[in-house]
Amino acid sequence: MSIPKHVLIVERDPETLSLVASALRASGYATSEASTGREALRAVQVEKPDLAIVGLVLPDIGGRDLARILESNGDAEPLPTIVAVTADCAHDEFPPAEGAPERRVVHWKHVDEVVTLVNELFDLSEGKDPDLFARPIARGDVKIDPRSMSVEVDGVHVELTKREFRFLQVLAVNEDRTCTREELKRLVWGPGADVIGRTVDVLVSRLRSKLMAATGREIVATVRGIGYRFMAQ
Repeated sequence: MSIPKHVLIVERDPETLSLVASALRASGYATSEASTGREALRAVQVEKPDLAIVGLVLPDIGGRDLARILESNGDAEPLPTIVAVTADCAHDEFPPAEGAPERRVVHWKHVDEVVTLVNELFDLSEGKDPDLFARPIARGDVKIDPRSMSVEVDGVHVELTKREFRFLQVLAVNEDRTCTREELKRLVWGPGADVIGRTVDVLVSRLRSKLMAATGREIVATVRGIGYRFMAQ
């Protein structure tokens, strides 16, 4: 298992800070928190995060200004930054200025959206590695072979449909983190697919039933309010 990516979260509201940090930790990330811009700048020097999520309104430094500081970061490696706004702000109220770092703006309360954007920045997908989903995968006692569309758990063959196979494969490829529902829709059904109602839930239920019947244990775990995660033994 690889070392988890480290996300610095900067937000003045302690409840929001705790909520987002908990969601990211549940999704497989290491986190550190700061409630002011000055605390964030100190944390960057000491902890060397891989990404920062910055609240728009901070007690000392404006979120947009802090984002620009972190992205430039002097002589050090620029730190990718997401700017987060409160639920009563519209996204288009804060369009990125020319050359500004805030390529992504999210609402704090949409925790699944925050996790999705973080996942995208550390994405494991065909876009970055065309052969990623073509290679056999071994995760503990789970073996997934895309060439034969076969799944074995501790030597027991599990018969899956094409979509069930793909769903399990996506989770296994991204075993170090939670995949959000939006990511799974894109990677399992395809970009732009109209996945309605409880389609994801029904597929997960069928997949779990088949895996449980064959193995007697949980392999697909739910991360409440965010998505799903692969559980190797």
